[in-house]
Amino acid sequence: MSPEPIPNLVDSSTGLGLDRDKATPSLQQHHANEDFSSYARKEKSTHITKSLIKATIYASISGLLFGYQLGITSGALHSLQSSLDLTSSQTESITSFFFLGLMIASPFGGEACDRFGRRKSILCTDGVFGFSSLMLLFAPGIKVILMGRFISGCASGIALVSAVSYLTELGSGDHSHRGALVSTVEASVSLGFLLAYLTSCILLKFVDMEESWRLLFGLGTGLLSFIQWMGMRKMPESPDWLAQMGFHGRAEEALRWIGSRDTHSIKTRRHDHMHEESPELRRPAVISLECPSISQYYRQVIIVAFLAMAEQFCGHINIMNYAPVIFAEAFFDYDEEQATNDGAVASELLSTTVILGIVKFLVTTFVLFEVDKLGRLFLMKAGAGLVSVSLLCLAAGFSVNLEVTYESDSGATEYKHSSFQKAMVLIGCTGCVAGFALSYGPITWLLVSELSPGSIRGRMLGFYTVLTHGSAALVSYSFLSGQVKYSDAAPFWLYFICSIVSWLFVVLAVPETGDVDDGDVEDLLDELWFWGDENPLNCCTHPSLNCGGCNKRRASRRGEELGRINSCFENGSLDQSQQSDVEFV
Repeated sequence: MSPEPIPNLVDSSTGLGLDRDKATPSLQQHHANEDFSSYARKEKSTHITKSLIKATIYASISGLLFGYQLGITSGALHSLQSSLDLTSSQTESITSFFFLGLMIASPFGGEACDRFGRRKSILCTDGVFGFSSLMLLFAPGIKVILMGRFISGCASGIALVSAVSYLTELGSGDHSHRGALVSTVEASVSLGFLLAYLTSCILLKFVDMEESWRLLFGLGTGLLSFIQWMGMRKMPESPDWLAQMGFHGRAEEALRWIGSRDTHSIKTRRHDHMHEESPELRRPAVISLECPSISQYYRQVIIVAFLAMAEQFCGHINIMNYAPVIFAEAFFDYDEEQATNDGAVASELLSTTVILGIVKFLVTTFVLFEVDKLGRLFLMKAGAGLVSVSLLCLAAGFSVNLEVTYESDSGATEYKHSSFQKAMVLIGCTGCVAGFALSYGPITWLLVSELSPGSIRGRMLGFYTVLTHGSAALVSYSFLSGQVKYSDAAPFWLYFICSIVSWLFVVLAVPETGDVDDGDVEDLLDELWFWGDENPLNCCTHPSLNCGGCNKRRASRRGEELGRINSCFENGSLDQSQQSDVEFV
């Protein structure tokens, strides 16, 4: 029997959409709230309840919307060409404007997510999705289409940040399924791709070609956002966020709704826990809108920034968006202009995108069930390595000289791709999609969320989203024009080099974050040579550099040294000669 809904969980009179606990202002409450947040995680049920599954499904629709928005570009491409007679630059802009919206909106999404809650942010984006779907459904021309795509990108940027934060915190009570919960977002992204491809194939057969793009862009987005809005209205806010903001009573109600079995015990042990802590914790909690700075976590910022760019410069997004164009070039010997304008998205070529969508979904589903067993780092290394090998196959397939055949009757000369080249292209595309689904797709979201403390998680995810989709806009806008200006193989060689560098960074600088609490991440990074004091490039080895993370660790080391000296004095174990040799960090 499913738990009863939480009464009065939404209060329209407050900006946060929640009843406020009685509070007194105290900025020092932040660490106390973090302590209770950690305690709350320990109180969550260690099994996946029906309520938790329901919340996960509704939150993951954000990923479904994102995947659908990306995948539908490929299916709508030929319809847009027929209807509006677009140039290659305009075609690239339809994809790039979506990523531009993602990049611009994500910082605001992260900030809103941290300040006003994960659930409320998701609900707001559903309304924005509905508005953009109407724009695209009735768009009279390319300018309105670009505006609608931009607004859809803005909504996706906020929704993804909110959904990942929400699921990370729902699953933080039991690390054994935290990875699976967060990975459902990427699984739903893959499902969104597949749904977009299947919808495109069906509409091509039953709907007028010139108008099918309206239904593809508008109707699907509006329907999915409405379903999520209806479902998320009944879901609770993240218990971790509630606890951090001082809503301890609401956090208990959310925990009970998620599935904690002994609610009386939760209240009793929370009371005991609070009395064991400092006097500040026993005072009424307060909502503080002053959030810690992410500059204190510079190493996490570097990891997030590198992975965000690596995720896009492996070229996966162009393989998914322009798969019909790539296969038209390899299997039908079209040049770039012919592949874009002369039927490259015909039904027989769209079937190739369906195959890629199925591969992506199946591999992501495998990760969903195995990520907590195999580990984040293992999957990241394996997937990034597979992407590198696959890109090498793609680059080689388009670099080998074409076969030359002569027509004896007409005397004409034909240039065709050999069977070897076609095999390399097919293996390269499939392998790149599979490798991405094994690593960058689901694991990067998970690493970013687990490397970030709860108090900055929304902003860190927003920072990641800005970089990754800014990179995606650049990569997608330069693919077709890059092939025209340089060669068919040139973009793939660039992606291959970037992918090799990314794999080396993962091996050297990325930790395994499974079964790791927020407070243990700094120690985990200290154990890696790349971030340790042994590395001469580490800024913590230079006292003149004053990044927030370095200052925090230096202060911690000074405190540990002072504590050791004080203990030695109290025990009488520090003689005069040792006292003169004491050095402070």
